[in-house]
Amino acid sequence: MLNYKILKIIKKNIFLICLFFIFILLIFFGHKNKLFANENISIKSLKKINSVLVEKIKVSEFNKKIILRGHTQHSRQVIIKSQVEGKISAINFSKGSDVNAGDIIVLIDPEDKIAKQKEMEALLEQRKKEYEVAEKLFKEGFRSEVKLSESRTNFEKALASFEKSQVALNNTKVMIPFDSFLEDSYVELGDYVKKGDKIVKIVDLDPIFLSASANENEVMNLKINQKGIAILNNGEKFKGHINYISSSADNNTRNFKIQLEIKNSKKKILSGLSGEIQINLLPTNAFFIPSSVVTLNQSGDLGIKIIENNKVKFFKIDIISDTGKGFWIKTNNVDELMLISRGQEFVVEGESVDYEFLVKDVR
Repeated sequence: MLNYKILKIIKKNIFLICLFFIFILLIFFGHKNKLFANENISIKSLKKINSVLVEKIKVSEFNKKIILRGHTQHSRQVIIKSQVEGKISAINFSKGSDVNAGDIIVLIDPEDKIAKQKEMEALLEQRKKEYEVAEKLFKEGFRSEVKLSESRTNFEKALASFEKSQVALNNTKVMIPFDSFLEDSYVELGDYVKKGDKIVKIVDLDPIFLSASANENEVMNLKINQKGIAILNNGEKFKGHINYISSSADNNTRNFKIQLEIKNSKKKILSGLSGEIQINLLPTNAFFIPSSVVTLNQSGDLGIKIIENNKVKFFKIDIISDTGKGFWIKTNNVDELMLISRGQEFVVEGESVDYEFLVKDVR
């Protein structure tokens, strides 16, 4: 009786039961297909190997330049002062002109200095005769050694006074000590000057110096008489050599003063012009790399990614120079590198990769 009731219920709901079993089967087969699909994708991803573009770079000769900014500076500057007192009686110069060594540019009225020299000359003659007589009498035994010594002292005093008066007279002629440019004047005709008063300022522009500052790394590569090029702001270039390197750094900047000496016989280079010093160092072997390939590893080291035995390797670099378009780096005793130039950001060190050589556009 019970079985009959069950069969009657099943017969009555056979449609719902069939739908239930069909739903269960659909879920089962759908999940199974999904598992197989995921498994296939995983297998494919495991088998996939990244592909990158590489460029073979070789060692090149790199000529490093040290570039120092600075300004031109005259080699000498002198303010000529009066050595005697008197009135300016003649001026033989023009402000802003070239003057030569030995030129007499100013005459100071000698006034009584000529008379003083004649007086000292006469006194010298008298003391000279007195000394000669005293020496003769001493030899004959008629004059003591003390008297002879006194005559000699008087003669030497007269000689010194005469020479002093002669120097004073000569100093009334103000002369140029070396070939130079007369930069400034402080006197006019008729001025009365005292000893030590300024007369003119002269500067020496040949040779001329280009002064600059070098940091501690740069100064280690510089030496006296090293050749260099001076480049002024207008683009003109002049050859020169280093004639001075300071032995101690500036307390504020920690830089060292450098001077490049330049011949300037035509006075084309003026003092105070801005410019730069270029020093070419000895050539060294290096690699040139684009700045776009430089990266960091997990330790924060600067480097590039290269291919070695079909695997990615991180190559630490030491930058020698930055050109703006790329870097010159040390070779680290390597002659050639397989540089990853495209796709380096998608690969990691130790990963196996396929690679193709980068074809550069020569158009």
